[in-house]
Amino acid sequence: MLSHSNSSLNSAESTLNKQEPAVAYARARRWLGISYVGTIVTTCSLLLIFSLPQKLFASSQNLQTIALDLVFAILVFSLCSLPFDIAGYKIECYFDRSKQSFSAFLSDLLRASLAHGVVLLAMALAVAGAYHYGSLAGLLSVSITISLVLICTQFHFARLYGGSNFSVQRLPKNFVPGSKFAVKMPVILLVQVAERCFSGGIVGWPGSESIVIPKRWTSEFSEDELSVELLRRSSIIASGGRLRGILLAIGFTNLGILFAALLARFAFLLAPDSTAGLIVFSCLFTLWSFVGLLVMPYFSHIGVYEADNLALASGVSKELLLATVSKIDSDLEGEAVRSVTVDTIFHPVPTIDFRLRALEHAEGQSPKGAWQTARYAVFLSVVGVGLLGRAVHCNAGKPSLWAILPAD
Repeated sequence: MLSHSNSSLNSAESTLNKQEPAVAYARARRWLGISYVGTIVTTCSLLLIFSLPQKLFASSQNLQTIALDLVFAILVFSLCSLPFDIAGYKIECYFDRSKQSFSAFLSDLLRASLAHGVVLLAMALAVAGAYHYGSLAGLLSVSITISLVLICTQFHFARLYGGSNFSVQRLPKNFVPGSKFAVKMPVILLVQVAERCFSGGIVGWPGSESIVIPKRWTSEFSEDELSVELLRRSSIIASGGRLRGILLAIGFTNLGILFAALLARFAFLLAPDSTAGLIVFSCLFTLWSFVGLLVMPYFSHIGVYEADNLALASGVSKELLLATVSKIDSDLEGEAVRSVTVDTIFHPVPTIDFRLRALEHAEGQSPKGAWQTARYAVFLSVVGVGLLGRAVHCNAGKPSLWAILPAD
């Protein structure tokens, strides 16, 4: 290994000792996300307030007409998203976090946008067909089924959006980190990806999970550090924290679909089996997703604290734990200090400072969180034809993260 626990601990301590209120990179990404999400939410609100979908699109239930209209609407959405994604790329270059040429970035973005547009189109047609033939009960049955399928195939979507920049291999059998903690490890997948903020996560249906990590961690982390992170993720699987995160995200998503369908039908007098009805439905669900962006990080925070406490309970020292998570955090945003409000609303992964405070007050406590639930909900938002999945601050201009958002 190229680095060692002692050097990582020194890095963690220096990070925690910083007095600056924020890091420029993290602020830039946050303001980009606020602008990106805010523009989409404002546009959806104006479309609903001025009844523009009804004026711009037909209420025909002909499948071919709906598909053609939706292709046009999704193309407009993608073109409007382009300046924000380019701004995301420029931020990465400005802070020297990406060496990718603009032409290569644009090629990757257009390919990923096409894939994302096809997914949105398929989801919209599924909503229209399910409601047309099965009414509200049929819509919910289909949306719950699709939600489950997306959780099972999340890694495939990551490869779809990541394209040639996303290569995978299994962790070699002769390298068995975590053995000193006597914890059974699931399958561990190494992903070669240029995106620095990619920190993997846990994929697959409960009972057949795989842990995903960047391949570069095997050389940049000491064996102890890598063991700690794999232990955290294995422990959160065993504790049920990851399952709770999935179930809460699925429940939130499908409650939003119910809300959007009912409001479209009875407040806007449009069923989601026509183009106008689908766009109203999409706008309503996007507003629901926006509410989720504000409230769901709270539950994700508790999941992070739970995973940290489980690592300590398994025999990891506090110093090694903080050194490990600080190294990961430096790749994500490296923001040592945030206000409670900013941390709770905008960041599903809390700062190292807040995590340290949580560890200090965790004596005898066993927090039960919903690990990554905020980001599972972002990924699942396509089921309701939500438009915020690629607009959140960590995703803007980063197709490699559209399916597997950064994890602690």
